[in-house]
Amino acid sequence: MNKLTNYLQRIYRLSVSFKKHEDIVWNDLKSLIQKANWRAGVFEKEKYIELAFEIGENTGGHYFYCVGDNQFSCRVKVATDYPSEQAEAIFILASHFNNLLNHGMVYVNPDGRYISYVLECNLLIPLLYPGELHTYLLLHYNTSKNVYWAFQRLLNEDEAPAIIIADLLKKNEEEKKEE
Repeated sequence: MNKLTNYLQRIYRLSVSFKKHEDIVWNDLKSLIQKANWRAGVFEKEKYIELAFEIGENTGGHYFYCVGDNQFSCRVKVATDYPSEQAEAIFILASHFNNLLNHGMVYVNPDGRYISYVLECNLLIPLLYPGELHTYLLLHYNTSKNVYWAFQRLLNEDEAPAIIIADLLKKNEEEKKEE
């Protein structure tokens, strides 16, 4: 019976207009945030939600979740006001990440001098499978912590980007072994 209900729900969601797709996913996202009982800033007109989570040890990050332009996106700044003399190393580290990441991209904004990690997906996925919203939130959060760790190591310890990526891969491999 549950499979039939899910199937009919998907058929209905596909049959409505594209504008309605955004409204449905937006309502699913708000419902997910409310059920998790997270304190959030909800911006109805712009269709985005801002949450604060710990991104590093004793450091909070502002996470933005947005529905629009036929996609669902998650965004967080992992570093701000970086020194311009480290710009080359920052771009190299971002390139390493973008070559390794299966989901999302690391963006460097040289004008605003900030680095962000963004995960986007076509709106059709969370429209048909509302549970995927939670999966994307977790994936974005967990990956953002690694991206934050790497860029903090670059900015604070002036470690070479290749060494940082090698250490991160080693750290992730050790964590997999522990599971």
